[in-house]
Amino acid sequence: MSLEDIPGQPRTKRFLKRLLRSGNVPHALLFSGMAGIGKTAMARELAKLLNCHRPREWDCCDECPSCRKLNAGHHPDLIWVSREGTFIKIEQIRDIQGRLRFRPFEGKWRVIVLQNAQDLKEEAANSLLKLLEEPPKQNVFILTAIEPQMLLPTLVSRCCHVRFQPLEEAWIAQHLVTTLQIPPPRAAELARLSDGSLDRAQWLAEENRLDRWNEILERIQKLETLPMMDFFSLMNQWVQKTDDLEQDMEWIKLWLRDLICSRLMSDHHPIFQTHETFHRRIGSVKVNFLFTLYDQIEQAVQHLRQNANKQLTLEGVCLAIRDGLYGQGHRNSFSPGGQNLSF
Repeated sequence: MSLEDIPGQPRTKRFLKRLLRSGNVPHALLFSGMAGIGKTAMARELAKLLNCHRPREWDCCDECPSCRKLNAGHHPDLIWVSREGTFIKIEQIRDIQGRLRFRPFEGKWRVIVLQNAQDLKEEAANSLLKLLEEPPKQNVFILTAIEPQMLLPTLVSRCCHVRFQPLEEAWIAQHLVTTLQIPPPRAAELARLSDGSLDRAQWLAEENRLDRWNEILERIQKLETLPMMDFFSLMNQWVQKTDDLEQDMEWIKLWLRDLICSRLMSDHHPIFQTHETFHRRIGSVKVNFLFTLYDQIEQAVQHLRQNANKQLTLEGVCLAIRDGLYGQGHRNSFSPGGQNLSF
């Protein structure tokens, strides 16, 4: 694979090639955007290009000894850091500090990739910040992040921020057809649900995961008439039975986003089909309240990523849904506050 082989991201590729042509390689880059759109692949291919022995048209040759070592994952000048458990820990940053005392072993550049940098613990983030404030020569840091707002603002300010865009539905659908042999109609449906993420589309294609959404919707519909004692019992069962509560929240976000788009855009084709009675019910909810719900669930996802109590987080989300869809949402109006509806 080379830089041009990565699907989508034409603006990002052009921007990175302009940087390399100028000779002004930033000491730190931040690749941000939703999961499954090419941030990690781009970081790896950029590392290859920086140390390629025979680059062609500002792309790596994919054949020289340096490229082959990077492809195999044992190039001495590539440091790849990901979280250990829940976080990226300060010990991992200290290990980088020790290795940066020496010049690159073989290549012109040493490349340090921190995957999912939003998982940095506070002390690790502060330690990394000191490195970026006085960056050693011939070292390039590449941080990838799903949610850059969770990073220290001072850390973001030390990086050249590159924002990745969702992939095109047509490309995702074709990829599912050619690589997973999924029938075209099914592939098109999965591509629409993916919201531009290849990872999400491939995940949805496994084990009839759309059935999971039907279970979640059934629980949401129960919230309207559920007595409070049964409510807490349902929350406990939900937490105990789910394999991935964060992914359940992402399902609800995607559903709310679909509702909002259906209300605001006349040419939008809804992704999710609901029962007619329920569809009429939620059709009377104020759009601004849907924005507010979306924002609350987005915050809940962030809390889960920070190891918050799962049941308390789920209870807060479901109480907000219950109030929004079946209570105050029919009467009051809230300001959307400019929420970002991308994932």
